[in-house]
Amino acid sequence: MKKHSTRRSTLARRSSRYRTATLRSRSAKRRGPNRTAATLVEFALVCNVLIVTIFTCMEFARMNMARNLAQDAAYFAARTAIVPGATAAEAEAEGERIMSAIFSSGYTVDCSPIDEDTEEVSVRVAVQLDDVAFFLPLFLSGIELESTANMQTERYSGFYEQ
Repeated sequence: MKKHSTRRSTLARRSSRYRTATLRSRSAKRRGPNRTAATLVEFALVCNVLIVTIFTCMEFARMNMARNLAQDAAYFAARTAIVPGATAAEAEAEGERIMSAIFSSGYTVDCSPIDEDTEEVSVRVAVQLDDVAFFLPLFLSGIELESTANMQTERYSGFYEQ
């Protein structure tokens, strides 16, 4: 009896060894011998797409910032020009002041001529994306973002004449 129980424990030990070896060989077969650099290759493929996506998001954010700044500059320059006694030069200076907060060049601010009889003021701000964008000029050139603000002046135009 004693031999039988020893024999059983030896078989149990052997079978557990075989089972472990079998599991290892199955997982090794699944992986295959040629998958040693698979992670590196997958990263190289995905990394390019990821980098292009990040740079595209940065470029769109910068274009949106330029568009919003041009709208604000046109609006505040027109607000400066509608008050009595204001000149076109003052309106353009206000637009330049706002645009220069972020961009040092690459934009133009134009105001319609203003005199005593002017009823509407128009301020146009244009931003050349070739001068303010990072990567867009490599693919597209000559794009201009434009914003115009038109406002009625606050000058007296004889409403109360009898």
